[in-house]
Amino acid sequence: MIFATVGSSPVGFARMMQALEAVPPGELTVQHGPAPAPPGAIGHDFLPFGRIVDLMRTADVVVSHAGVGSIMCALQAGHLPIVFPRYERFGETVDDHQAELAAALAARGTVIVASNGQELLEAIASVPPRGHQRVLHGQGLNAAVRAAIHGERPHTLRQALSAPEIEGHGPHSSAPAVPAH
Repeated sequence: MIFATVGSSPVGFARMMQALEAVPPGELTVQHGPAPAPPGAIGHDFLPFGRIVDLMRTADVVVSHAGVGSIMCALQAGHLPIVFPRYERFGETVDDHQAELAAALAARGTVIVASNGQELLEAIASVPPRGHQRVLHGQGLNAAVRAAIHGERPHTLRQALSAPEIEGHGPHSSAPAVPAH
């Protein structure tokens, strides 16, 4: 099962829903927010946080907007998440913070980024199997979240994201991006 989530934003994310139309509908469960779900998908406009976490734990693949909370939940569930950032130029968000976060995490091998249907299908085909659930720790992502909460400049986020935050992962690790089963 592929689980996709757009987070809790009241702004629709039609571009991501259109990209998800390329996914075989019998395999897709989506939390779609105010935008319509792709045809044939099991759709939920909004879900309680606990249900989203449960769906991530049981999914084979997680596709998410590039929100920090969704990314962290997918990582904790053992996924290498596919992130589909919202962009300011499409009126999906107020700035490009999701694109910046996605690029920084992709450079570290922590996420796979997709921005259209073809990239999404390629990412789904290449994503490794879900590994064991894990605990996020350290300063990297935690520091980035703190910086974002306190309104620090994006360069601070990039610096914070350069430190490893997942056991056995990061720029100085030879471990695979997702632990084997």
